[in-house]
Amino acid sequence: MGIRSPLARLAMTGWACRRGSSAVEFALVAPLLLLLFAGIAMFGICLGAAHNLRQIAAEAARASVAGITDSERATLAQNTVARSLSTGAMFRPGSLAVQVGADPNDAMIYTVTVTADTSALGINAFSRLLPLLPTLLRSTVSVRKGGL
Repeated sequence: MGIRSPLARLAMTGWACRRGSSAVEFALVAPLLLLLFAGIAMFGICLGAAHNLRQIAAEAARASVAGITDSERATLAQNTVARSLSTGAMFRPGSLAVQVGADPNDAMIYTVTVTADTSALGINAFSRLLPLLPTLLRSTVSVRKGGL
């Protein structure tokens, strides 16, 4: 056997062929991992927005129980929503619409419906890659007049 150069020995063992394989594997897997992480983050934001909206609507309905007339109940509900937005809610002031009134099926039930525009959340950057939540989220909470 003759003396071989170190480069020839590396070529024979096959080690030289695998030098860039980690970079190629990372290049193939990285976009999928980033898409997965973005999807998890989007789902978390959507779930948090739905929960926050439900909480705001429940607080507004709970506060409206103290009102005697429908206009007083509406004022109490809208003030509660405004207070919730000012104390650090996920939504910006002005991005929520509040509808209050009696339930059409039962005059003794009072409903508070809060509708949020989700375009203010800033998650539309991923709209081409991931399915997003609807542009309007709505939460309706009903309470019996008189609180019983």
